[in-house]
Amino acid sequence: MDTEQMFAGGLNGTREVFSLSQVLHSLENTVRKEFPYSFWLKADISKLNFYKYSGHCYPDLVEKEDGVVTAQMRAIIWRNDYQRINEKFLQTVRQPLQDGISIVCNAKITFHALYGLSLIIYDIDPALTLGQMEKERAECIQRLKEGNIFDLNRKKAIPELPKRLAVVSVPTSKGYNDFVQTVEPYKDRYGIRMHLFASLLQGDAAAYQLTEALNAIRSVVHHFDCVLIIRGGGGDIGMNCYNDYGLCRTVAEFPLPVLTGIGHSTNETVAEMVACRNFITPTALAEFIVGVFAEKERQLTDATSDIAKVSGFFMREEHKNLEYIRSLLSVNVRNIFDKHYRDLDSFAKYLSAVNPQNILNKGYTITTVNGEIVKSISQIKPHMKIVTRTADGEFESVT
Repeated sequence: MDTEQMFAGGLNGTREVFSLSQVLHSLENTVRKEFPYSFWLKADISKLNFYKYSGHCYPDLVEKEDGVVTAQMRAIIWRNDYQRINEKFLQTVRQPLQDGISIVCNAKITFHALYGLSLIIYDIDPALTLGQMEKERAECIQRLKEGNIFDLNRKKAIPELPKRLAVVSVPTSKGYNDFVQTVEPYKDRYGIRMHLFASLLQGDAAAYQLTEALNAIRSVVHHFDCVLIIRGGGGDIGMNCYNDYGLCRTVAEFPLPVLTGIGHSTNETVAEMVACRNFITPTALAEFIVGVFAEKERQLTDATSDIAKVSGFFMREEHKNLEYIRSLLSVNVRNIFDKHYRDLDSFAKYLSAVNPQNILNKGYTITTVNGEIVKSISQIKPHMKIVTRTADGEFESVT
């Protein structure tokens, strides 16, 4: 019985009861009639649901509009098809089939009375997957440029000594461990401090978690000098979350410089493009941080050496000047002493020459009247007593 017959019975007013198998077989026939061939469709793999034991996959396919799921369906990839498809992905994009990617797949709708509606995927074109990713990447760049925010973080200046680091990563990430091992030997020497803000680094939820981690840092932004987003290596598909517009806008508008070290990739992600600086690996980022301090240390060492050289030169010059001044002082003092000695000798000779005793020794005498030296005959009156002094004594006489 076909679908028209089932509905026709009800419309004629007669009650006809169908078995469940009749209804389901009718649906099966309808699906087979309406979808006789496989077709290509585009969707996102929300979750891959790969079962190692059987080798089959049961991916949850979704379609989103502005981040909101508008359609969803579970599909099937049988073991042999999965192995073939996965090998193509490994060869083309260097990543296995995984959660959180957009795909263009060849599939067929089937309906089974026991297992219900199914979407069986026979093939997935990795080139078309990459093409879709590149389209989304280009649209993200365009939106950021139209909003005049593309260059905001790139224009920020990295602090001269970035010591307080907010790190966004996963503790178990090899890239994070590589970063820590490179910085660890210099932490105490340079006073570097790191605080980890955990987040998924790939997959459907990674963009959301990375954005939330950045928002958490924003709330305590005054405690940090810059933000580091660290992830190990991966292919283009694993990096697709770093082309998410919401995440890239958060990076571009972040108040601190954002530095990325999110691993090797064929194409630079938008998050790397809008970040202040990006590095190809976490180790390269760590070497940059350590290198900033090492360069400042070298500059200080050179400056210390230059100061020592210059100060040594000036000290030697001043020592020469002091020696010259000392020599001049010695000569001048000696000349001054010699001059004064000659002056004193001349004065001594003069004093000796004018010494009354020496004059008396030459035969001269000194005559006094009433204790005053007689300098003129007018001082002598008759009957005056005068005293005459010689070299070896004196005598009195009366005029």
